[in-house]
Amino acid sequence: MKKVYGIALVITLAVALSYCSTPSIQQEEQDYTEATLGNEKVTVDPVKMEEDLLNLVNHHRESIGLTILDKNAPAYKYAEEHNDYMISKNTLSHDNFQSRAEKIAEETNAISVSENVARYYVSAEKTLEGWLNSSSHKEAMEGDFSHTTLSVQLDKQGRPYYTQIFIKVK
Repeated sequence: MKKVYGIALVITLAVALSYCSTPSIQQEEQDYTEATLGNEKVTVDPVKMEEDLLNLVNHHRESIGLTILDKNAPAYKYAEEHNDYMISKNTLSHDNFQSRAEKIAEETNAISVSENVARYYVSAEKTLEGWLNSSSHKEAMEGDFSHTTLSVQLDKQGRPYYTQIFIKVK
């Protein structure tokens, strides 16, 4: 009887193993790529990212018939401070926007202020795409503004945080 069970077990294992074929090299590479997608270590140059993204935002505005935005240097410190805040909280937020907007308006004679925030995007193109896919961020980007500033800062892991401020000056 033990011999019958042993033979049955061997046959069952042989059949089971024949159905479990090993994946091809191409399949293994595809599985690895999909599993690690988004986890690659990418080095972001914040200064270049700021320049590239500002150019893309202005190109987008121009492509839909809007004026391009001039840089507003005084507002930069507020964008930078907000990135510091988001990094310290490890979160994406518009916390304290009203206070930030009031200070910017006071310093720049702005009549309206808006902002876009983002994090972890590793290219200017993907950041712009993310903002365009969000109705509120798209509305800010395409709003009636004359100036902008953009801060990109990296957290301790090298992941970028973005704060772009839009301003309409009298």
